[in-house]
Amino acid sequence: MPLQTSGIVVLFSLLASSSSQRFALSLDGIWRFKISPDNQPDIGFSEEWWNTDFSQDLDAMDMPVPSSYNDITTDSAIRDFVGWAWYQRHLDLPDFMIHWKGIVAFHFGSAQYYTQVWVNNMQIGTHEGGHIPFEFAMPEGFGCLNSDKIRITVAINNTLNSHTIPQGSLTFRRDEDDFKYKTYTHAFDYFDYSGLNGNVRLIFKPPAYIDNVIIRNITISSFNSDHDEATYKVANVWWSSQLFQPSLLKDPRVRYVVKDPFGKLVVSNEHPLESLTVTILTVIEDPQFWWPRSTYEENVQPGMMYELKVTLIDGTVEVDSLSKTFGIRTIETNEKNLVMNGKLLYLKGFGMHQDAEIRGRGFDQVQLVRDINLLKWTGANAIRTSHYPYSEEFLEMADRHGIMVILETPACSLSGFHETLLKRHKEVLTEMWEAFRNHPSVIMWSLANEPESNDGNSTQYFKELVDHIKSLDPSRPVTFVTSQQIKNEKAIQSVDVICVNRYQGWYSLGGRLDLIQHHVAQEIQEWSDSYGKPVILTEYGAEALSGYHSLPSTMWTENYQIELFHEHFKAFDFLLQKRSLSGEMVWNFADFKVPQEYFRAEYCNKGIFTRNRQPKSAAYTIKKRYEALLLEESVIPSVVLC
Repeated sequence: MPLQTSGIVVLFSLLASSSSQRFALSLDGIWRFKISPDNQPDIGFSEEWWNTDFSQDLDAMDMPVPSSYNDITTDSAIRDFVGWAWYQRHLDLPDFMIHWKGIVAFHFGSAQYYTQVWVNNMQIGTHEGGHIPFEFAMPEGFGCLNSDKIRITVAINNTLNSHTIPQGSLTFRRDEDDFKYKTYTHAFDYFDYSGLNGNVRLIFKPPAYIDNVIIRNITISSFNSDHDEATYKVANVWWSSQLFQPSLLKDPRVRYVVKDPFGKLVVSNEHPLESLTVTILTVIEDPQFWWPRSTYEENVQPGMMYELKVTLIDGTVEVDSLSKTFGIRTIETNEKNLVMNGKLLYLKGFGMHQDAEIRGRGFDQVQLVRDINLLKWTGANAIRTSHYPYSEEFLEMADRHGIMVILETPACSLSGFHETLLKRHKEVLTEMWEAFRNHPSVIMWSLANEPESNDGNSTQYFKELVDHIKSLDPSRPVTFVTSQQIKNEKAIQSVDVICVNRYQGWYSLGGRLDLIQHHVAQEIQEWSDSYGKPVILTEYGAEALSGYHSLPSTMWTENYQIELFHEHFKAFDFLLQKRSLSGEMVWNFADFKVPQEYFRAEYCNKGIFTRNRQPKSAAYTIKKRYEALLLEESVIPSVVLC
C-alpha cells in the first residue's frame, strides 16, 4: 500500500543533567547581596566589587537563591530598587573540581534583566534579558585562575527602557521648587520581580562532550497491512548531535538508545564519528503519541514521553552521555480549528503568572507541584505563560502531565516598533526557541501580549517576527495576543491563531452581566469570520475579593465573578456549535502582585485561587465547566477536548 506522510514533531526536554562523565552541582542557597547606592549607581564597577569579599562587607546581607530580592527584607528601598544589584558566593569545592581538566560552565535558570558574571577577578560572560536560561563556560576550567579559592560575583540590573523586552522608562524630574527626583514606570501591570529568580548550577563536562541534540526533520508514515485491515504508523526521526572537541579522541563513535514510555527498548545503534555533527535517522514503529490531558482518545495516557540516551565513545570507553526525554505529536491549524495528532483540539485553561508570596518570581519546587496539582484538579489542559517564558522545570512538568503551553515572550504592552526593538525582539525569540523548542507541551509561540497593534508600524514589525520564528520552527503555530478592537487591529493577519483578551462585564460594560453573552458571541464570531483562523479567548474574567459576597451580586464580589463566568459559558457554547472558538482561558489562575496604585490594593484579584493557592468559590465553577467539557462530548461534535 502507498505511504501517506504528514509532519510530526519529536521534541527533547533539555536540562542541565548529570551522567557518569559529567555532573552538575547546585549553587542554590544563601548568597551575600548588596545594592548600589541611589546616588552612585555604578560604584560597583568603579570600585570593582567582584574583587572584594562580601562576607566581610557590613553593607551586604544574606539573600536566598533562587528568589526575587524584592520581598525578602523589610526595606522598601530594596523592594522598589531599580539599578545594579550584586550577589556573591564563595565555593568550597573539593580538589578534583578545582583541578577539573574539562569544561566548567555556570548555568542560570533566570535573571532579571542585565547580567554580568565574574569568577574571582575574571569576567566570564554578560547576558541581556530575563526568564530565559543562559550559560557561561570556562573552557579551561578553574585552572586559568591560578587559585584554589573560587568566588562567583553576579551583577544584575533590572532597568528597562524603550529598547528592551519588555519596555520601561526611567525619568529624572525636577518640580517647581527645584526638587530633583526620578520616576520609573512600565506599561505592564504586574510587579517586576528582579534578581536571581532561577536555579544556579555549576556544570562539569569532559574535554570532549556532546554539545546538543537538534531535530532536523521528522515525518510520520501511515500504511495498511497486506495481511489485515489494520493501519500502522511509523515515525521517521532525523536528529543530529553536535560534539565539542572530538579531535581529542582516537576512535570516536556515537551510540544511541531509545526507550518507549514504558521503558521498553525500541532503538539501539552505534555510528562512527566522521565530523563535528552526526545526523541520524531513527525509525520508531507504532509510536505512542504525546497527548494532553482530557482527551477522548481511548486507552491513551497524557504526557507519554520517550527517552533518548546518546553516548560518546572512544574505542570502548564511554567519554560522555546525555539522557533526554521527548514526545511525539503533531500540531497544526486547519481553517478555523487547531488539530493535534489529526484530531480537532479545544483548549481550556488559564493565563498564569509565576508569582508567589515572599519568593516573588523565584523558582520553588513546592509552588511548582502545587500549581500542577491545582491545574489537574480544575480539569484544565492548557496554560499561557503570561507574560514571559516560565522555568525549565515548569515545562518539564507540563510535558509529563500533559498540559499544553502557549509560550509567550516577555514583550508585554509593546509600543514604538522601531528597528532597534525589532532586532532585540528577534534575539529574544531565538533564545526562547533554542531553550524551549524541544518540549512537546509547547504547542504555540506567542510573540507578545497586548501590543499597540493599532499602530500602522506594527504591521511590518509583526510580519517580520512571524517570518523569523517560522524560519526557526515551522512546526508550531504562531500568535500574539491582542486587546485591540477588530476595526483597529493592524497586525493580526500575519499570525496562525487569533488570540483575544476581552473583559466584558468588567472593563467593558462593567456590572452589566445581561450584555455579556451577546457581546462575546458577536465579537468572537466576527474575528472568526473575518480571518478564517482559529480563535482563542485568552483572557476574560473579573476581580473577586476572597470572602466578599453580596446579594444581588456586585462587582468585586465572589458572586459576581461566578455569574460573569456563567454568562461567558453561554457565549462559548454557542460559538462551539459553530466551530468558531478553539479555546477559553480564564484570567487568572491565581491572584498576583501589581505595582502600587490607588485602584487596586497590592494585588490583581482576578484569580480563581488566592495568591497562596486556596480556592475561591469560582474555582469550583471552573472545575465543573472544564470537567463537563470532557464528559459531554455532544457539546462539541467530533472535537477532541484536549
